[in-house]
Amino acid sequence: MNSHDVTIAGYVLLALAGLGLQLMSYGKRSRIPPLGIVFSRLMRTRTGRVGVVAGWAWLGLHFFAR
Repeated sequence: MNSHDVTIAGYVLLALAGLGLQLMSYGKRSRIPPLGIVFSRLMRTRTGRVGVVAGWAWLGLHFFAR
C-alpha cells in the first residue's frame, strides 16, 4: 500500500463520515442540519461563496488533474 492508496482511503473515510452525518440529520430531533441548509447558509455571504468555489476548485484539482 503506497501513499496514494492511503490518501484515497482517507478521502473515502471523510466522504463516508459526511454521508453518515447527512443520514443522521434526517432524524426527527437531530441538531445536525442537512447539507443543503449548510450550503444555503454559506452561499448568503460573499466570503462563503468564495470559500465554496475555492473548495470546489481544490477538490477538482486534486481528483481530476491527471
